[in-house]
Amino acid sequence: MSTRRSLKCYHWVILALLLPVGLEAQDTLVPVKRDSVPIKKLSLKPAGDFDQRFSFIDNQGVSIWGYRIGVAVNDKYKVGIGGYFLKQEVAGIKVDASGVPINQLTKNLYYGTIYYEPFLFRRKRWEMSMVFELGYGKAVLDSTNKIRGRFLTKTEEQIFIPAGMGYSVNFIIPDIKGLHFLTYLGLNGMIGLRKAVFESDLKYNFDGWYWSIGSAVFIDKIFTDLKRKHPPKQKVP
Repeated sequence: MSTRRSLKCYHWVILALLLPVGLEAQDTLVPVKRDSVPIKKLSLKPAGDFDQRFSFIDNQGVSIWGYRIGVAVNDKYKVGIGGYFLKQEVAGIKVDASGVPINQLTKNLYYGTIYYEPFLFRRKRWEMSMVFELGYGKAVLDSTNKIRGRFLTKTEEQIFIPAGMGYSVNFIIPDIKGLHFLTYLGLNGMIGLRKAVFESDLKYNFDGWYWSIGSAVFIDKIFTDLKRKHPPKQKVP
């Protein structure tokens, strides 16, 4: 009898010792929660525009013609590529007996760029952004001189690496009932500064200010309206 009583007492002692440990372990269990932060889906919209820039090179007004194409990322910034060309002809003051200048100079630029354009702010009727770009191309210089009654032309080529920074402003046409497509159109103005990163041996003075003003087509807005009219079909599990 004494042995049984001692065993029962022993069991109760062990149970009393283990009970607090179990309660403490239960209190320290922390439920694992899944990350509730939503993952934002990447939004890409096409973007592109004609890019005609006006400037002065060697005190002569010139037009730099180009086109840009890229994508608008999450409606916060645009990235893409562009292509530009410029042709400038300079005639000498001296002329021959027939009135033809004896010295002529033709400057040609062909270059491509990559650009990054973050939006500073976007409103319903206008938006403003900064434009950063870096390019690579070729400068070609054709000089023609009349020597002993004959015109001789010499051609020189040089690698051309320009960089630039500017500000761009878009004005959007208001939405008119029945003429919603007009909101895809507007006006664009830009002003900026360009700099030749690589100094050319041809002494092509490309550094200086540029500006542009012209019409604009907002391809990203067209894309947004098309997605609203034709939303993607949801997958059925």
